[in-house]
Order: sequence, then structure tokens, then C-alpha cells
Amino acid sequence: MSWMNDLYVIYQKLDANSCEAVKNDILKAQMDGCSRGEIYFLVLQQLVRIKREKAPVYELIKEEVESFIHYSSNPYKLSA
Repeated sequence: MSWMNDLYVIYQKLDANSCEAVKNDILKAQMDGCSRGEIYFLVLQQLVRIKREKAPVYELIKEEVESFIHYSSNPYKLSA
């Protein structure tokens, strides 16, 4: 699964659990990025912030966030 697929599932779960503000923060980071790598790292910053500051929301998307974070260990995967 690619990090974009993980992000899609994250958005679905946030929608299903009425976490629109959190979703909008992630979407803003995604829109601010110019390249795939930059988008990834901007979104990653938001997800790490959620993990650190919003534990209940993080628990909803934990599996996808951890999978998303894993992609940073192999920069080649970021282009996939």
C-alpha cells in the first residue's frame, strides 16, 4: 500500500468520526506541498502533531499513521 492510500483511509476515518478540523489541517499541509516528497513531509508533520497532541484522534487512525510514518524510512517509496 502506498502512503497516498494510507492518507485516503485516514481522511475516510476522520470523516466518519466527525474530525473535520483535524482533516482540514492535514489537507492544508497536503495542498501547501509542491512535490510528492514535500507533500509527504508536510502531511507527516501534521500526523506526528496529532499523535503527540490529540491522542483520541490518533487512536482512530493509528494503523494508517504508523504505516504512513514507515514510508520515511525508505525515500524511494515516497515516489511510489
